[in-house]
Amino acid sequence: MSTQLGYADAVKLLGGSSPLVTALDRALGGLLLAATGGGSELAISLFDAKGEAVRLGSQLITGLRDRIKGYSRYDRTQRLQAAHTIIVVTAFFEALDDIGLPFDPRDLRLTAEERSRILEANDGVRHVVAGAVPIPVPHLDHAEFEAALFLWYSHGALNLIEFVRNLRVFENLNGADRRASDRAFAYLPKAAEQRYADLHRRLVVEAPEFGFWTAETRQREIGTALSRIETVLAPIASEHTPGDVAASLVRAWQAALDRPILSDGAVSGDLTIPTLALGYVDPDFRIRTVDSTASSAGEAWLDQVAAAGSPAEEAWWEQVTARSDLAEFLASHLTTPGATESPLLVLGQPGAGKSVLTRILAARLDARHFLPVRVVLREVPAEADVQDQIEYAVRAATGETLSWPALVRAAGPALPVVLIDGFDELLQATGVSQSDYLSKVAAFQRREADLGRPVVVLVTSRTAVADRARPPAGTLCLRLEPFRRPHVERWLAIWNTANTAALHGRGLAVLDAEVVLRQPQLAGQPLLLMMLALYDADANALRAAGEALDEGALYERLLTTFARREVSKTHEPADEVTLAALVEAELLRLSVAAFGMFNRNRQWIAEHELDADLRALMPDRRVELAGDFRRKLGAAEQLVGRFFFMQRSEANQAGARLRTYEFLHATFGEYLIARLTVRLIEQLAREEMDAAGAVFGSTGCRDHQLHALLSFAPLTNRESVLAFVAGLATQHRADAVRSLPVTLFQRLDRRPTDQDVRDYVPVTLPVPERYAVYDLNLLLLAVVLNGGVRASELFPGAVDLALSWRRHALLWQAMLGTVAWWAVVFTLQTRAVWLGDRRDLVVLLDRSSLPPLVDPYWHYRIHPGHPTRTMTSWQHTHADGLARQSNLVRDRVNETLMHAVQPLMARFADATTTFVADGDRAYSIAAAISRFQLAAVLGEDPDEIRHAGDAAVHAVTSGWSPQVGTYVRRRSARAVLVTVHAMQADVPDQSRQRWIGELQRMLE
Repeated sequence: MSTQLGYADAVKLLGGSSPLVTALDRALGGLLLAATGGGSELAISLFDAKGEAVRLGSQLITGLRDRIKGYSRYDRTQRLQAAHTIIVVTAFFEALDDIGLPFDPRDLRLTAEERSRILEANDGVRHVVAGAVPIPVPHLDHAEFEAALFLWYSHGALNLIEFVRNLRVFENLNGADRRASDRAFAYLPKAAEQRYADLHRRLVVEAPEFGFWTAETRQREIGTALSRIETVLAPIASEHTPGDVAASLVRAWQAALDRPILSDGAVSGDLTIPTLALGYVDPDFRIRTVDSTASSAGEAWLDQVAAAGSPAEEAWWEQVTARSDLAEFLASHLTTPGATESPLLVLGQPGAGKSVLTRILAARLDARHFLPVRVVLREVPAEADVQDQIEYAVRAATGETLSWPALVRAAGPALPVVLIDGFDELLQATGVSQSDYLSKVAAFQRREADLGRPVVVLVTSRTAVADRARPPAGTLCLRLEPFRRPHVERWLAIWNTANTAALHGRGLAVLDAEVVLRQPQLAGQPLLLMMLALYDADANALRAAGEALDEGALYERLLTTFARREVSKTHEPADEVTLAALVEAELLRLSVAAFGMFNRNRQWIAEHELDADLRALMPDRRVELAGDFRRKLGAAEQLVGRFFFMQRSEANQAGARLRTYEFLHATFGEYLIARLTVRLIEQLAREEMDAAGAVFGSTGCRDHQLHALLSFAPLTNRESVLAFVAGLATQHRADAVRSLPVTLFQRLDRRPTDQDVRDYVPVTLPVPERYAVYDLNLLLLAVVLNGGVRASELFPGAVDLALSWRRHALLWQAMLGTVAWWAVVFTLQTRAVWLGDRRDLVVLLDRSSLPPLVDPYWHYRIHPGHPTRTMTSWQHTHADGLARQSNLVRDRVNETLMHAVQPLMARFADATTTFVADGDRAYSIAAAISRFQLAAVLGEDPDEIRHAGDAAVHAVTSGWSPQVGTYVRRRSARAVLVTVHAMQADVPDQSRQRWIGELQRMLE
């Protein structure tokens, strides 16, 4: 938010002068009083105020272009803000001539009596024009600014009416003229808006920035490489030439435009990566301001996030629409007053192009107006303050050591723009809380502004970690949006232009949007779109796959293709069998990395953590690379550093390089988790079969690796993992594979632990929790691989299958965190079935359907053919027993349900635990009463009301067990009877009279 200028300050800033300026400014603030130089007081008239405002407005706007020429970028912005303040006020007073007042405005001069009355009151006159003058900002639509301006003028008009009504000129009007006066002043806001529009058009001619501020130059076509930012800013270019160091920085940034947008190492052969100047397609974006309540530190920010969401959450962004004018917005932002007061936070997914955006912006900014400094946080000391990080980046880019103040002085009138790239890398790689980093940046900006060195700062970060930042109040957050079809088509046009000759030379077709958009999640991110293009460049693999290719098969092909490419770079040519084994080894290591992230409940893994995981799980497998290295590489760095679909984050802390790794798209990791899981199950199934044929017998397969990987986090934590397992399972229909998870589940209590992988400890968990997680994951695999599993298969020797199931489910609930448990709840469902006269359960993977209605017969072990089904009713416990158990256990879900039924229990007591046997169904008396009452009151279908009424009347007249007292019986019957009399439903009179008769006989 920009600092507001008073009217007098605005006039002074533009070089205007008038003996009434101070008085007019105070008039606008609401006093209409001013102190003259002689110390006496003067009450200026409204007519004087109007005339002076119009005169000054015309004087200061005319020739504005020459008046602001030669100023620095920041000083020019301040004067533009001043000019805008002046035209807002001028338009208001000019509009007084347009509204048709029933008196001459000259009559608004104050009489001696009015001056005396105003001075004696000593409280001034209410605001003529109230509130701070609104100023357009680039993150709001022009319509929003117009609404704010109209509101400002409306307040002014209302206050002006009240002021005028206290003057002699209004008292002398007749009734018709007074009404005409009110109508005229009511039109004043609209007239002022029209005058403002005329004055604003004059300003745009004098200073093009005004067009940026009001988004009148907003671009709708898809642009590339922010090329329009140069076009937009060209009309305001100055003759300034940057100094030596500033010129060196500019040359360094501009040189990047002619280099490939991606490292040449990402491709091989005859393919060409487009340059930075050509290959960047301007994405859509959303922009929103952080609420002012987010400005406080510590818990206050967390409270605000909890109450209103944070930029890390999708819902936070749904309140604003996407825009397509990125270049215009950035040009606008850089030329508005608020840009130097707090940082612009740029967010996006991995691969969205945040870093490339900073490279492009640094190269595109006109050095005559701006001094861009790109600070890559992975390359500067993490523990350094903001100024030291900037100075470190300048030295790295130019080879020259220069202090920040000296650099700013060397830049002359150019406005410094610091582009800080990779806040998320700072967070991940250091493992140290940096939640106040943005506040430090804002504090740096405030200090520099106070010292006459204003600076704009832009900070990039992954969206997912935005909740770990604490943006200062008023911080603008900009989120880069996924590509839409027009972006994909524009990107493909650039790619195909660069590679058509090479592809046609190999007899291949160019890639088109229809093929790419079969995978919208990948095509939406620029770097992943590049990956699809590289994949298709190998024998048109993506095109050949057709529409039938499922997501899992695509990931398998992508991962295998890129692993094969990397293996081929680092190994001598080998036969196909050897090459396939090397590729599988690479994918195995990547799977270990994926599990390392998954088991730590993160989307990334630190280098030292991955090194430890690889040593623990793959101690006998080395990563061999050809070539001479200056230093020994860790296994993690050798593995991950060379894969296209992995992103490396770095930070420099105390001279050490700290690295973390993550997949460009989380789904890569989730597929690898499913892939390794299924392969381990296949391996264990083969071992199990071999053990079954052993001459002397065997204890079966050893699941130590599967246990190590699946005993830290439920597979339900990532929804797509089980979907990938299901897809992979369709390729493996062997009974041994499907039955293996069930076998391991049955053996879990007696599994040998002597071969457990004790060095694999991604997180520290108690033994019972690891048992519960592995137990649950085996069940999930059994369900997915078999399309469902019965409790009788899981617990073959159990006396009570339902009880055994409940004990396991309660263990999972007790051991898992709330989020993890609810993920299980919304993944699995059970169906009550019978195994002869025993209760059984079918466990299913079902995320969409509602659970079936409760079957009291099943819960009370009343199987088909049981004598109780021929009885009228039964009761196995008292209502207070339910309440006491709920009170003792204190389970939130149970108590939530108890809270809902407590009114029923208080009024109908044991009616809640007395069940009526009614053929193939059973229901409690309380359920029958409430069903009927709700159906009648809500006016449901007459057939439903009739069936509900029959059940309720039958329950309260014939369904009682001997243990239930008369008071409860009579109260329940009265409740049903009152409902029958009160209902307005279209129920046959025969049914209604029958109900009343049965109920009255019961009550008598």
